[in-house]
Amino acid sequence: MSIVSTFCKKGGVGKTTFIGYLAHYYAKQGKKVLVLSADDQNSIFKIFGKEDKIFEQDDNYLEFYIAKRAELGDLLIEVRENLYLIKTLNTDKLSMKLTLERGQEKILRNMFEEYSSFFDYIFIDFPPSSSRLTEVLLDLSDSICLVVGLDTLGLSGFWNTIQYFIDNELSLESIKYIVPNGFSKIKRAPKKSLETLKEQVKEFTPNAKLTDAISDKSIIKNIQAEGISPFDEIELPPYDKKNKDLLEEELLKIFKELDF
Repeated sequence: MSIVSTFCKKGGVGKTTFIGYLAHYYAKQGKKVLVLSADDQNSIFKIFGKEDKIFEQDDNYLEFYIAKRAELGDLLIEVRENLYLIKTLNTDKLSMKLTLERGQEKILRNMFEEYSSFFDYIFIDFPPSSSRLTEVLLDLSDSICLVVGLDTLGLSGFWNTIQYFIDNELSLESIKYIVPNGFSKIKRAPKKSLETLKEQVKEFTPNAKLTDAISDKSIIKNIQAEGISPFDEIELPPYDKKNKDLLEEELLKIFKELDF
């Protein structure tokens, strides 16, 4: 089993979208996949059109397992074949408990060990804010993908992320891939940002691989509004289908290069 995280100290760069599509890609390959949302907004559910599951029950959040009020199986919410999600309720409170009660961290680590018997991959989706929970989960991760928006704020997020790792003594070696997002051939800013990012990756994360850039595509927002993944087999109007297929092709090229 491999534990993979997407992270960046900048919101809105596409972390949740990337990890959601990556998880679905592996699930379509027949792998058993779990995604833990470490973000109270639980946006990962919306990507699969399952936002109703966030509030469907009030006793199946991660925090209930940590408090020993739920079993491992109670947390799992199936959103696609072979693909399960776990939601969180109050990560600030959970982070405080992890800080004050060291035994809580052991429970969390044991949870991952037990899930390793059932899943081939566990993916972790983070908010841009940081906490003790963030530190523990990043430390647990075998591989980390930094998703970087191709604009000035996105590049600042990359640098802030590197500084965060250094300040909290997290291993930069665990950062395996840098994923540029929001590229456009006809816009100057994304192209310039990508060139800058290439230089920064060489300087700060020389052991990480810079993947091909994900294009800025309107189809992503369109299908997410419908709760559709690029890897869903579903009937769409011709224009949307064409663009969905192009997005799927672009993602497949990137995903096939990843090795976790």
